[in-house]
Amino acid sequence: MNILDKYNLNSNQLEAAKHIEGPALVLAGAGSGKTRILTLRILNLVKSKMAGSDQILALTFTNKAADEIKERLSNMLGTEDIFSWMGTFHSISYKILRIFVQELSPDYKKGFTIYDSNDQTKLLKETIKYLDLDINQHPPALIKTIIDNLKNSRPYDEWNIEDKNRKNIIETYQRKLKENNSMDFGDLILNCYQLVSKNKKVRDYLRKTFKYVLIDEYQDTNEIQFKLIKLLLNEKKNLFVVGDDNQLIYGWRGASVDTILNFESLFPKTKLYKLEQNYRSTPQILDIANSLIANNKKRMDKDLWTSNPKGDLVELTSHRSDIDEAKHVAKKIKDCLEIFRLNDIAVFYRTNAQSRVLEDELRKSKIKYKIFGNISFYERAEIKDMICYLRFIANPNDSIAFNRIINTPSRGIGAKTLQKMIDIKTEDMTYIDLLKLSLDSNVFSKKSEVMVRKFIYAIDNFVLSLNNNVLISECTEQFLMDSKYQEYLKDEDRIENISEFINVISDWEEDTDNNNISEFLNTLSISSTIDGLNSSDELITLMTIHLAKGLEFPCVFFVGLEDQIVPHSRTHDNEKELEEERRLCYVAITRAIKKLHLSYALFRKVFGQIMPSTKSRFVEEIAESENIIRFDEDSLESSDFGNEKKVFHYRFGSGYIVYDEDSIEDVVLVQFDSGFRKKVFIYDLENS
Repeated sequence: MNILDKYNLNSNQLEAAKHIEGPALVLAGAGSGKTRILTLRILNLVKSKMAGSDQILALTFTNKAADEIKERLSNMLGTEDIFSWMGTFHSISYKILRIFVQELSPDYKKGFTIYDSNDQTKLLKETIKYLDLDINQHPPALIKTIIDNLKNSRPYDEWNIEDKNRKNIIETYQRKLKENNSMDFGDLILNCYQLVSKNKKVRDYLRKTFKYVLIDEYQDTNEIQFKLIKLLLNEKKNLFVVGDDNQLIYGWRGASVDTILNFESLFPKTKLYKLEQNYRSTPQILDIANSLIANNKKRMDKDLWTSNPKGDLVELTSHRSDIDEAKHVAKKIKDCLEIFRLNDIAVFYRTNAQSRVLEDELRKSKIKYKIFGNISFYERAEIKDMICYLRFIANPNDSIAFNRIINTPSRGIGAKTLQKMIDIKTEDMTYIDLLKLSLDSNVFSKKSEVMVRKFIYAIDNFVLSLNNNVLISECTEQFLMDSKYQEYLKDEDRIENISEFINVISDWEEDTDNNNISEFLNTLSISSTIDGLNSSDELITLMTIHLAKGLEFPCVFFVGLEDQIVPHSRTHDNEKELEEERRLCYVAITRAIKKLHLSYALFRKVFGQIMPSTKSRFVEEIAESENIIRFDEDSLESSDFGNEKKVFHYRFGSGYIVYDEDSIEDVVLVQFDSGFRKKVFIYDLENS
């Protein structure tokens, strides 16, 4: 009896798991059991005496995946076999560097430490200050991204940084890391590559140690990781990789679809195995996924299928606004609870900012939720900053708000300067008055003085505009420009969150005639607290699509399928990035087990303004499938736009006649499904 016979593998799975020598590429579609195959291949190598557990290098991208494989093998082998060379790229690189630390001298010594993301940011801030450069002109987050991209793609001696200041910052940062006997996460893999590539003794030792090399989620490997892998292979090239080109969604981390597409040309004797049977989803969900991904040009030929029972049609729903969409999701979740538990349900979105409207509606509906891998909208640092700014403007005696925002963005006001200010503050003095007194008392450096004056101007301008009955949302937008806060962020996700916060203010303004900051803040404090919810541990999950990879849920809602969101607006002119956005959509769809809801809005608020939105081009690619059931505007129960008549225009397509107080004879205003609002002749319209 074969070692693998008792595991009920299909023929393709069995062939892959039995693979012994030479390079192998396992194309494993979503839900096809790829982790199981990787595990069973290791089991077969160990039980057939082809290799000991300490002769197998197994690389994963998460500790969770490595632990899962180790646990499965432990149960199968009936022993706590160590598998000492199984782990993430970072953990294995760290182990190699630690073993051969003497070879790293004089740059590094025994006992070197690893800097996490926060440590990296702190050291970058120190470096920028040390070089006497403006931290607002050289934000640490941006420099950190540049460094990470460099370390993911090329050796140190091939770095080419054109900007002189950035080059100086990065070189000084790297020097300080060595002085501190420390490495950041990018250094772990890059230094390991440098060590193995330049040191024959280390390279020969590792090649002799690793009889077999296996990689999970191979499509996610970046250039440096791939170069390291090639160096570790011995002459037999026993490389076994499992991956899916359709699920490559980390291009921004340096991963390239070419890594998997070119595998057979890089390793000419490659044996290709395709795992196309899906054990997760219904045939209806898989049909939608296959229809979508077929539009990608750079992909390997495979077609997912399943023997699972027939399921419900995939629901595709259009909404007038993002608020309507969120209301609909909350209502449908309540309906779904007749079949599913809260833990069975997930809501996916493309950007973090989209969670706010959903969170608000879920709270109103008393549906308990969790934000997976992120924090709730109102707990995000930039949102807390904005709330504290508004608190301070409304109440200049608020010390908590003052302490949070006085040096955000950086105004060069450190602990010593703050203490000098506190020393001259009288009991009845507001913090605005304290700032003005501190200016008169020469408490600040010349550089700080300029920034404090701009800060006071921004606040005074806000108050003046508010007293002249300018809306809070408009005052806040102007304040963002005056205070340079948005420039300080220089992070697309965080700027989108600020835009969404202005939408929060705008929504509040639509429901009240009271243009009072304190009233808004008090309403916010009440509505942003999760109260009155069921105390059970069951929650639905909200998450971005990137975080959903590798997970599965019986019921999935995928919202915001609009052309500025999915695909993201920054990818529209780049075919390579558009294909990655389509793969992202594919990943979202293939997380669903039994029920899938897709939706988009025709209008979405951006910086407090209602803007037309166009349904995603990806919707067009799947909309005609027989496995989709559509629910359009006129079939929905609620709408913020009234009950307009559905019409069709020969040139602009379907839409709705909307109220127009300036209408003239024979001309009407139509909101078209494409997102455009146009005046057209009534005789050019047909009933739809």
